[in-house]
Amino acid sequence: MEINISRPQLAQTLELLTRISTKHVTLPVLQCVLLEAKEEKLILKATNLELSIEIEIPCRVIEVGIIAVPANTLLQSIQYNTEGEICLRAEEGLLLIESQKTNTSIKSIPHDEFPVINRLKGEVIKINRALFSLGIKTASFAASLSSIKPELGSVYIQQKKEHSLTFVSTDSFRLMEKTVPQKGVILEQGFLIPQKNAVELSRLCDLLKNDPDLLVTENQCALSFNEEGVYITSRLVSGSFPDYEQIIPKEYSSHATVLKNDLLKALKKTSVFLNKYQQVTLSVLEGNISLSSQNNEVGHVTDSVPAVVEGDELTLNFNQQYISDPLSHISDESIILHFAGIGRPLVITGVSDKTLRYLVMPMNR
Repeated sequence: MEINISRPQLAQTLELLTRISTKHVTLPVLQCVLLEAKEEKLILKATNLELSIEIEIPCRVIEVGIIAVPANTLLQSIQYNTEGEICLRAEEGLLLIESQKTNTSIKSIPHDEFPVINRLKGEVIKINRALFSLGIKTASFAASLSSIKPELGSVYIQQKKEHSLTFVSTDSFRLMEKTVPQKGVILEQGFLIPQKNAVELSRLCDLLKNDPDLLVTENQCALSFNEEGVYITSRLVSGSFPDYEQIIPKEYSSHATVLKNDLLKALKKTSVFLNKYQQVTLSVLEGNISLSSQNNEVGHVTDSVPAVVEGDELTLNFNQQYISDPLSHISDESIILHFAGIGRPLVITGVSDKTLRYLVMPMNR
């Protein structure tokens, strides 16, 4: 293999690939990027068996060929080179990087050990990349960090209404649901993407400029950015996502409308005095919401937030992080806290934005 290629474009491409490649004790080839030169283009591939990515970039091919080298080593070698064009050449188990000022050689790994990355087949759906990314970023933080129940460590994507997609995550203590417009999209059944994979898909959507095609099969999904030559696939989680509509209360005993920033400021004050359970006590009173936290070794604080309150007064304990996490994802300046009663879930929504619902369970202690 021998090619001449733009160094800045190669560096930018390797930054995308290196996030996918990973250190693996028994499969060292997974920390590699596969380079294949043919037909005036360089095809680069990386995989960690959960995610796979393939990117094509133009180059001048002097000799076709294929080689696998450690992704991080190659990226750093390209980044620290400051020249506009470089030559990549494979020779006797080495990848040679040649430019006017610098010559580098990197040991390769047999390329036939690199896993085969197959293109998925089926019907594709054109999606809006920015809104797809927004759905993932809004919902994914609520996914479980445990691997015991893979479906809870995932982002569930479904179509509840025409011309939209709904993204949901839950760790069984809280749940985030976000619906985004997706004009013309028809999704026959929902699918589960592992949370880490979903975040990478979201990041790629934010970095690229064109809307991709989405393809979903029984075990995998793919995003194809045809104009930019980028193709990424993710493993899907088998199993069923919980029927979460059953746990969302149908009736509420109290509603409190507050300014989001007022609530955030109060939560910052109570964060100083949290105990080991991260517990904040939230009381709905006439005309305000009271927040308090106590740490026997540090002290105690109580703060009140003006609120428009409808319904009964009540007091509940929550994990403070579970209350504060969703607020940055709500675009409205005012939010509504819907209380279903003692020991029952709290649902948070925006005043005007009906595309988002966040449910959190109170603490027992």
